[in-house]
Amino acid sequence: MTFTLEALQANDGDCLLLHYQNKASAAPTRVLIDGGSKGVYASILSKRLAQLQSGGSLELRMAMVSHIDADHITGILDLLRALEKARDDGDEPSCAIDTLWLNSFDRLNAGTPAVAKSSAVAASIDGIIPPHGLDPFAAAVVASVPQANRVRDTATRLGISINDGAARDGLVEAPAKGRCKVTIAPGLTFTVIAPHTAQLARLKDEFAKAKAKHGAQDAALAADYLNNTVPNMSSIVVMAEAAPAGNKQPLQMLLTGDARGDVILESLNLAGYMKKGRCHVDLLKVQHHGSSHSITQDFFERVTADHYVISGNGKHGIPHPDALHWLSASRSGESYNAYLTNRIGVLGLKKTLDAFLASEAATEKRHCYHFRNEKDLSLSVALA
Repeated sequence: MTFTLEALQANDGDCLLLHYQNKASAAPTRVLIDGGSKGVYASILSKRLAQLQSGGSLELRMAMVSHIDADHITGILDLLRALEKARDDGDEPSCAIDTLWLNSFDRLNAGTPAVAKSSAVAASIDGIIPPHGLDPFAAAVVASVPQANRVRDTATRLGISINDGAARDGLVEAPAKGRCKVTIAPGLTFTVIAPHTAQLARLKDEFAKAKAKHGAQDAALAADYLNNTVPNMSSIVVMAEAAPAGNKQPLQMLLTGDARGDVILESLNLAGYMKKGRCHVDLLKVQHHGSSHSITQDFFERVTADHYVISGNGKHGIPHPDALHWLSASRSGESYNAYLTNRIGVLGLKKTLDAFLASEAATEKRHCYHFRNEKDLSLSVALA
């Protein structure tokens, strides 16, 4: 059996390929998780997909958009547009996608009619430029909403099913009771961890609180709602599990998007993955590119892994030094492997990593760090 997560050079975003094959599989099963930011499809993803082609279109069992931020969704939209152009031109497409998992903003808020009372939030749903006054973070969320709608619409025109196997009222969503466990291939399952029904139910309450706080100050209302609620609860988080031969425990990859640490912890607990307050997996895709805004040392102490994957190139300062030190401290004296997509990057990433690695070499010799070769499109972690 092969069970591998490949992290492509996605600059400040995420672009992952999951590869799986066992004796019962006639061919490898591949899942694309996010597509990186602007330019990643043309310079990285399209080239990697071409490398994987063998006598025809590459079969992708699924493409999954963890959430609608531009550094995750833009490459998916570029891929879908390229597939549509190839079809319209009569050319063979680079790949065929069975299903797309995507929670678009309007679907996430379908049960929150009060949202329409804010012109700024309603405008984001319709792809209209909202009123001035949004802070940069809220404005970025608003700007990404129409892009998500274009992804969904393009996929539909291509005949790609949306949220197949996991849809609950049109959303990829963890149920209030039990688990949403989807068979991806013989021996490979995805269990939806987040967003959870209980978390999505809070959207309505959170909007009501923001409305009560800001009243007629529409831009402030929208910023409060978008900043504090939607991005933190919208990331699709899945536990990918591959069952080896015999009675061995399944190998597990926890794929987190940009979900906040407390949301992941709550969701793992609700799904029954936390044992005595802790969860250990074979591989953790570290959420939000190693941002200290989404991680705490407590999270790393409660969710541990043999392998950690961090995608980021130093933009916005991430991976943040604090997050790297929290990971190290949480596993002091223990062995682990960490895989980072960039060693040099931008905005002083090399200097940050030089200092951190020097400290680790002196005090934590059982912590091993691996980096993508600067000439390579990606680096891979194979579980066994």
